[in-house]
Amino acid sequence: MDPNKAKADLDNIRVVPNPYIITNTWEPQNPYANGRGERDLHFTHLPPNCTIRIFNVKGQLVKTLEHEASGSGSQEQIPEYNGTLTWNMLSEDNLDISYGIYIYHVDAPGIGEKIGKFVVIK
Repeated sequence: MDPNKAKADLDNIRVVPNPYIITNTWEPQNPYANGRGERDLHFTHLPPNCTIRIFNVKGQLVKTLEHEASGSGSQEQIPEYNGTLTWNMLSEDNLDISYGIYIYHVDAPGIGEKIGKFVVIK
């Protein structure tokens, strides 16, 4: 893996949808008669191995996510690797996160770091 390209690729990391709106088309259909069903947020273009830490605007850690691609080697050598991690939007305490602004920090050992933000709107 070319370390310079891998570091530059960190700029491609995105959170989708952003902003996250409860009625977004990314949400799956609700299989129940009432209630909202599952919520999902996707981190895309991730390096094969990284840690994502999500903070609220007060700087409190909301959730830590570990992304580890199956297999070994570079992204091109892992056939099922797509660089996406899906998060169910639950905190470390397994509670739904609140509406608001969140900061994410991606730490990819040996490559670098990326900081970004996303919004959850009711």
